[in-house]
Amino acid sequence: MKRLHYFSSFCQTVSSTRSLRPHDAALLFTVLPYSASAAAAAAAAAAAAAVAAASITGRHMFMAQYLVNSCGFDQEKATEASKLLKGIQSRQQPDSILAFLKSYGFDDGSTKRLLLLFPKCLLLDVEKAFAPRFRAFEDLGLSPSDIVNLVRSNPSTIKMKHERIVSKIEFWQGLLSSKDALVKLIKTNRGILTYSIENKIKPNLELLRECGLDGPKLASILRNRPKIVAQNADFLKSLISRAEDLGVPRTSEMFHRILCALFTVSSEKFKMQMELFRSFGWSENDFVAAFHKCPTFPLKSSMTLQRTMEFLINEAGYASSYIAIRPVLLIMSLERRLIPRHRILATLKSRGHCESDYKVTTYIMATEAKFVEKYITLYKDRYPDLSELYADLSHCNASDSGFQ
Repeated sequence: MKRLHYFSSFCQTVSSTRSLRPHDAALLFTVLPYSASAAAAAAAAAAAAAVAAASITGRHMFMAQYLVNSCGFDQEKATEASKLLKGIQSRQQPDSILAFLKSYGFDDGSTKRLLLLFPKCLLLDVEKAFAPRFRAFEDLGLSPSDIVNLVRSNPSTIKMKHERIVSKIEFWQGLLSSKDALVKLIKTNRGILTYSIENKIKPNLELLRECGLDGPKLASILRNRPKIVAQNADFLKSLISRAEDLGVPRTSEMFHRILCALFTVSSEKFKMQMELFRSFGWSENDFVAAFHKCPTFPLKSSMTLQRTMEFLINEAGYASSYIAIRPVLLIMSLERRLIPRHRILATLKSRGHCESDYKVTTYIMATEAKFVEKYITLYKDRYPDLSELYADLSHCNASDSGFQ
């Protein structure tokens, strides 16, 4: 009876162990009283565990080798990833995934990147997981190359349920009122479909609406700085406070643009830029007033702003106070617009032209077509060298960041 009791206990212990390893069986054998039946059972269990362990090891080795040979993994990464792919026992499953990805234009590099970030995608079913999601992206208007860029950058789009992806697409499309606008947004902000709608987006949208930002203004924020609405509420509140501390009321037509700019430029950089302009004679009020008019100029690097100011003052001859009330000059390209256009006008002026027309609004602010028409084409018969000079100036300054 005792032997039967011990054997029964042993069997219960073995059956309650999910994956009995050889040394587990040996340990059980040493702690239970000896009996021939128990010993035989222990030996059988140990043998079965050894076979199971060998089978698992074999599957690991198979997938590791597959990842090396078919996906370009190194041995270390392949071994690590193979531990997550225990359910794959043949090439058929992963081959179907790779073939599907290739049909959409995934090259070896894109496929490898996706698998490194999300190796478990090889466990998914093509028809149930991949195909519906990719069709949803196509229906939205994304091209195959857009889909490749989206998926390899954000494997979460594959992890999410199809219904969830569709609901997010519908949410953003309704918010932007345009499928084309959403496509552009996804192309430039590939994480947009991974943002939590309920926990982040909706509360932040409500906060922005409380500031009077709705309709076109809200759409402008979403197009230009969509990550604003993906921040935690405290961050967004602090951003709003920064704008108000700079004297920008919520009712201002520029409030949404100010928020976008402050989201991009830190408080430290903002102060650093202010100090830079102090060196050119601006007061703090001058700087803040210029920021109200043109919120994007502090986003440029200090070096770029310094070089632009030096050119406008030293070569173009503008007073610092003149630039302060026309800060849009600071966001113009120095190499591609300011230098070439100024030197063309200086050349015409030296030849007796443009004496009364030598103003910022007429030559720097003009579109490229208007500038060429008014200052190049108009004088081409008398000065055929102007066209070549302008082309040379634009080319040289585009490739050389310095100026004489």
